[in-house]
Amino acid sequence: MKKIHGFRFLLIVVLLVMTVGTLTVSASAIPYATYTYGRSGYMLECPAAYVPVPESLIDGKSLQYSVSAEGGASANAKLLYATEFTNADGSAKGLSSPSDVFVDDLNHVYISDTGNNRIIVTDDKYNVRLVISEFLNNYGVPDGLSQPNGLFVTESEIYVADKGNSRIVIFDKLGNFVDIVPEPASEVMPDNHVYTPVAVAVDSAGRIYVVSSTTNYGILSLNRDGSFNGFVGAQKVTYNAFEHFWRLFQTQEQINASEQLVSKEYNNLCIDEDDFVYATIASIDEQQVVSAIQSRSTSGDYAMVKKLNPSGSDVMIRRGFWPPAGEIDMNSGFTTSGANTSGPSTIVDVAVGENGSWSIIDSKRSKVFTYDSDGNLLYAFGDFGDNIGNIQNLAAIDYQGTNILLLDKTNGTVTVYKRTDYGDLLAAAIQNDIDQNFSQSAQYYTRILQRNNNYDEAYIGIGQSLYREGEYEEAMLFYRYANDTELFSEAYQLYRKDWIEDHLWIVLIVAVVLIVAIVKFFGWAAKYNKKNTRDKEKRGFWEEVMYGFHIIFHPFDGFWDLKHERRGSLRGAIFWLLAAALAFVYQAVGKGYLASGRVASGGSGSYVMAAMSIILPVFLLAVGNWCLTTLFDGEGSFKDVFITLSYSLVPLVILLIPCVALTNVMSLAEMDLVNMVIAIGWVWVGLLAFFGVMVTHDYGLVKNFVTVLFSIVMVALIMFIAVLFFGLISQIYAFGHNIYVELSNRV
Repeated sequence: MKKIHGFRFLLIVVLLVMTVGTLTVSASAIPYATYTYGRSGYMLECPAAYVPVPESLIDGKSLQYSVSAEGGASANAKLLYATEFTNADGSAKGLSSPSDVFVDDLNHVYISDTGNNRIIVTDDKYNVRLVISEFLNNYGVPDGLSQPNGLFVTESEIYVADKGNSRIVIFDKLGNFVDIVPEPASEVMPDNHVYTPVAVAVDSAGRIYVVSSTTNYGILSLNRDGSFNGFVGAQKVTYNAFEHFWRLFQTQEQINASEQLVSKEYNNLCIDEDDFVYATIASIDEQQVVSAIQSRSTSGDYAMVKKLNPSGSDVMIRRGFWPPAGEIDMNSGFTTSGANTSGPSTIVDVAVGENGSWSIIDSKRSKVFTYDSDGNLLYAFGDFGDNIGNIQNLAAIDYQGTNILLLDKTNGTVTVYKRTDYGDLLAAAIQNDIDQNFSQSAQYYTRILQRNNNYDEAYIGIGQSLYREGEYEEAMLFYRYANDTELFSEAYQLYRKDWIEDHLWIVLIVAVVLIVAIVKFFGWAAKYNKKNTRDKEKRGFWEEVMYGFHIIFHPFDGFWDLKHERRGSLRGAIFWLLAAALAFVYQAVGKGYLASGRVASGGSGSYVMAAMSIILPVFLLAVGNWCLTTLFDGEGSFKDVFITLSYSLVPLVILLIPCVALTNVMSLAEMDLVNMVIAIGWVWVGLLAFFGVMVTHDYGLVKNFVTVLFSIVMVALIMFIAVLFFGLISQIYAFGHNIYVELSNRV
């Protein structure tokens, strides 16, 4: 693709987004919504990425037909029709509480029909190939499956988690018995352990990974002979401060019991072509999960899905706007069935697709959430219901090429979902990113925006293409569309570097002028204040204002002269308080994009709230301190305390305004320096206020510390009384208004 620059590129994108309609399947034909999440946390509905294929639904009738005479069955298959898929009354024998579905490298489908104690295998067209139920075991004794759960199929073998018999059973691709992987030896397992295999996976080296529903020490790693390698991916046990304290008084038995409650069991797993194990867990404390989601945690401590390397370490990348944990808006979720869907998702299975994408399923909301290799949510879809495409009890998922198969445990069906044109565009864009064909991927992202201009990853993809072409300013624009401050900062650093190189002399001159001006100003202010040290009956307004620059460097004699020699005044104090209020207003509306994460904006309400956030605390603290110190021989009046606190705000004014201005020209990494300077300003203000009040009341250090501490308590008490008062006034008003309305209606 030829390089497109500047305005022309943006114009083409905008025109395409505005003029081209959505080309996917009509929303009215799909019984669920498809959506994603942006950085804001709001659901953004998008075109369907997957649609159900009614003619490919796998249930009892379709399985019966595929082995019947009408279905073109062979003579051998007719026996299956009579014994395995037909009831005594001739009706179809459906799936009973199926637990898992698996697709092999030939796109053959394997279904764990748990309630009927059998495994059903179909070809890629969903015609029954064979049924595995009874067999002769290693000793030549008739044996059979009991509540088979998880499945895994290699190039030559079928592994079944035979839950009812507490073992893993291996068959060949023709359904012939091969071997049994027994329960691990008891001496390597914890006391009172019960082995209940519900999921199984096998890596390229032949190691067998087993999820036991009653094991909370991690995933079991076994060899073919059943020998135990160890636990993989054990959940981290963490305690808060109260739990640490409480454990000091617990017996060892109580501690062990609490660890059993804190450590949680995995419930499912799958493995990718590079032998990374994707494992899910649904029993983590909901509050911990919610906290991890809301804090946008990239840690795996409370993650409901992990990507484990062979050593058991979680290596999942979580670079998305939100951690990959299913639903983000936990009070909605686009669920229309009326079912209880509050709280975090209940993740019960995971499947790996192409291009590093992977999907998890939420049984609480009957939804599928699909992510890319970096943990970005590509789309979510699904809902409860009886229509084709809705699932009553979502229990398992797997990919069949580009199709997705979802298993409904309650209805005993496997629904096939076909990827749409929109889904194909996403897959093509991701693949081109992986292949580093960034110009080509930008074209796909542009076509995605034609169908869904809410998809933030498309803006990021185009921005990445521009970034690699050196078009940093245009890349910044697309990163801002996606509200991605990290990538915006990277592009901005290079854009700023180029700009400084082109205007180096201007930058040096401005920097020197500013430094000289600041040094000269503070030198002049020191001389000005020294010149006005003599006693006067009346001082000018600017003398009183400029005295603030003396106080910040000489707090003890400065506050003494402020009170006893009247170097300052109430009007000077009001000036500095209003200056601090203006600084707060500027901070609220003048921050740069990287500091605020948004375009600066404000209204009259935000201006007033910003100003009152400093004016009200100063006033209340002055009231609280004065009320308290009048009882403890304080020498300062309310006016003295108010003036002292207001003059203490000078460092905040002189540091906050330039720091906020600098946020407009600094990168994200440099914001820490700005925040550190602002923090120094607050510490400076606190020390000035503390020592200023001490000098004003002529207190010692300890007495002043106690009075300041209780002054803060007094402020809290005043606010509490104020809230009660205004609440009472509002109730009286409402009562009076109701009486007035009642009398008016009667008259």
